Amino acid sequence: MRLKPFALVLLALGAPPAPAGDVPAGFFASSREAEARAERAFLATPSADKARRWLQTLTEEPHVAGTPQEKALAEYVRDRFREMGLEADIVRYDVFLNHPKSVTARLVEPVEEELALREEPIPGDKDSTRRGMFPAFHGYGASGGAEGQVVYANYGTPADFEKLQSLGVPVQGRIVLARYGRVFRGLKVKEAQERGASGILIYSDPADDGYMKGDVYPDGPMRPPSAIQRGSVRFNSYAAGDPSTPGWASTPGAKRVPRDEMDSVPRIPSLPLSYAEAEKILRRLGGVRVPDDWQGGLPFAYHVGPGAAAVAMDVQMDEGLKPIFNVIARIPGTEAPEQLVILGNHRDAWTHGAVDPSSGTASMLEAARGLAAALATGWRPRRTILLASWDAEEYGLVGSTEWAEDRAAELTAHAVAYVNLDSSVTGPDLDVGGVPSLRDLVREAARDVPEPKKGGSVGEAWERRERAEWARESPIELHGPEPTFELQVDPLGSGSDYTAFLDHLGVPSLNFGFDGPYGVYHSVFDNFRWMERFGDPEFLYHAAAARLYGLLAMRLASADVVPLRFGSYATALRQSLDALRRDVLRKARTPAEPDGKESRPLVPDFGPVLAALERLGAAGAAADRAVERLVAAERRDLAAQANAALLQVERAFVSPDGLPGRPWFRHVLYAPGTTTGYAAWPFPGLRQAVEDRDPALFAAESAKVVTALDAAAERLSAVARLAP
Repeated sequence: MRLKPFALVLLALGAPPAPAGDVPAGFFASSREAEARAERAFLATPSADKARRWLQTLTEEPHVAGTPQEKALAEYVRDRFREMGLEADIVRYDVFLNHPKSVTARLVEPVEEELALREEPIPGDKDSTRRGMFPAFHGYGASGGAEGQVVYANYGTPADFEKLQSLGVPVQGRIVLARYGRVFRGLKVKEAQERGASGILIYSDPADDGYMKGDVYPDGPMRPPSAIQRGSVRFNSYAAGDPSTPGWASTPGAKRVPRDEMDSVPRIPSLPLSYAEAEKILRRLGGVRVPDDWQGGLPFAYHVGPGAAAVAMDVQMDEGLKPIFNVIARIPGTEAPEQLVILGNHRDAWTHGAVDPSSGTASMLEAARGLAAALATGWRPRRTILLASWDAEEYGLVGSTEWAEDRAAELTAHAVAYVNLDSSVTGPDLDVGGVPSLRDLVREAARDVPEPKKGGSVGEAWERRERAEWARESPIELHGPEPTFELQVDPLGSGSDYTAFLDHLGVPSLNFGFDGPYGVYHSVFDNFRWMERFGDPEFLYHAAAARLYGLLAMRLASADVVPLRFGSYATALRQSLDALRRDVLRKARTPAEPDGKESRPLVPDFGPVLAALERLGAAGAAADRAVERLVAAERRDLAAQANAALLQVERAFVSPDGLPGRPWFRHVLYAPGTTTGYAAWPFPGLRQAVEDRDPALFAAESAKVVTALDAAAERLSAVARLAP
């Protein structure tokens, strides 16, 4: 798509262009002029300078969930929404959280030396000081002490622990040292705990986000030696939200699970370390040299241990019920006010959080200003728009999950979509994850947002990068048709606030942001100075994120027929299933498990799922064609029926029984991996069966997937029958 001449003139003058792509999906011809006028007012409003000022204010103090600073920030965001003319209120929940009372880690052998749990301040960076900061700790980390020899476990994956066992290096009664990366930190703690370790230290290796990836802060964007990655160690592949109310909302009088019965939080102590402090341990480890792919970036050969190094750690937490505060702003709909389009961003941070999450909060506030400007033109959405500023995301998606569980019936009946913006900017490259039914919407909207520096649109730049990545990674088919590129959004796993909406309730969800080199994640250096120097010095991409965010909301809320399109859903699922089938072939060639046991054969029958995908694809294409006919004919008498049916298609993928071993996760097509935490497992039940080499589980989960796909196909067929 090329910008139209008028759009180019506006861009040259510093104003955003009018929408220049195809007519947005789902709008009757009679609705388009009013929508275009409102979108012009919206797009003209977000400002880089205003986003800069928002971010500077939002990052003035650290604001960990459950602290007075975070409550004050909730009130600030609420008041700004109200100043824009939006209805806005605070929704409080009392949830189980922890803050550190006393945390220490020290070498006790071969020398006595305290290990620093705070960063070294950097001259000229006022936010790198200790003012207002907790020492480094893990959210939901267990209280307790541990002392013993140290064993290095690479990334702390199940395969890494199996490798240690094969090398004759037990972890029982010892302290594990693992590096961040590959899998979610909480799963590293879970694995160490299940294998008998007495404690675990997790550090950031310079090979992963430090000097081997680029210049370190303050000279570059990557992690300096003293930077510490904080974070939650909740076992987030198994449930989200308040662990004292697993599966139900933390409302007044709710039943509470005591700490010693919570099965999704650790029971052994853990702490994060910088690589400067981890080096003091790693240099003293003995045992065999690590496998080549375990070697990190510090300038010496790593060993698995044990050896001369022994560590004592003591973690004492102030834990219990603490208040958190979601802020919900509302733009009421006119024709179907019960239908909800939800924009979400979390507000809490481990530190000042310029990237995570305050860049997203700044973009949300700019999107809200733009929506207020559209309202001033007389525009009103057909459906209600909610802007949600969540609390306690960092601990385990707590604020969004409690709110979603609290309103599960309403959301199941009426939610159109959830659009998430967590860290909106670390660089210039748009990245989008979501369900395939929202692909066409985000592609259209992104084509109408100008690329701030390179010309064209952010959508064009996104598609070019996706095509180039596909060309590098697409498998070559020696037999069969030559593969062709089709733009897809990335599948969603977990790690941000879309999780409760998609994985628990089946609400179509998107997550996007602009990416670039970013090595200061969850450290005190994730602050305004870092953003101003490296992430988005001109704050142009903050404004671009706001424009994309608001366009998505306006089109979801105002289209005569909701822009959920299902023709590409089966194609995306087939690609994911092909990847799973290739993995089955790979595992079939593996003669034995790492512990020497004979592998169980797994020769699954993918035929029923493939046949169901064919049925879903045909039904989706027919529904899309019917919607096009309905829109072209402006059949307002049928639009409400089409909308009601389209809203329920994604819900068909939700199983009331949930996934194997984790019933809170109920979407049978998308979930985080049990061994990844963040990364998605498409067809999670089938993937679990493949990982476990369990034919009976595969058969059961295959039947569940086929039932869900056929239920969705039937709902799409109902749409197709509206305009045959």
